[in-house]
Amino acid sequence: MSDIELTYRKIEDTYLDITKSYLSIDERNIEKALLQHTGVYAFFGAVLAFAKREVDLASNSWEQEEARVREARRAELLDAGKKATDRALDAYVKTVSTVMEKESVKTEASHKYHLSKNIMNSLDHQKDMLVQISANKRAEIKLVGDIG
Repeated sequence: MSDIELTYRKIEDTYLDITKSYLSIDERNIEKALLQHTGVYAFFGAVLAFAKREVDLASNSWEQEEARVREARRAELLDAGKKATDRALDAYVKTVSTVMEKESVKTEASHKYHLSKNIMNSLDHQKDMLVQISANKRAEIKLVGDIG
């Protein structure tokens, strides 16, 4: 299992550690954060891409199962001489365990995707902060140099 997949699989359990490790900035780690930002951004971008793929796969699997169950139920009702309304089929599909399981997988994948997206949004915000802090430090050094 790659580091990207492992991070994705454990993102809910490690979310707080990730935010503390990669997103907190103070005077002692500004230079380190600046130097590592591109690599961290690229890594979590890959985690986000992996998460998006997992959501897409789970959604496709859920849709296929829902369609399979719906069509099987439609045929069953028509064979019994009953009307197969969309409303009746919708209600039935929601009660089938295989559809509910696929929906649960889709929901979990979506949750991990949103956690990954939050990390990327935070990294974008961090980049802006690092640029501003760096500009402020350069201006401060120039000001001190001009005064001295």
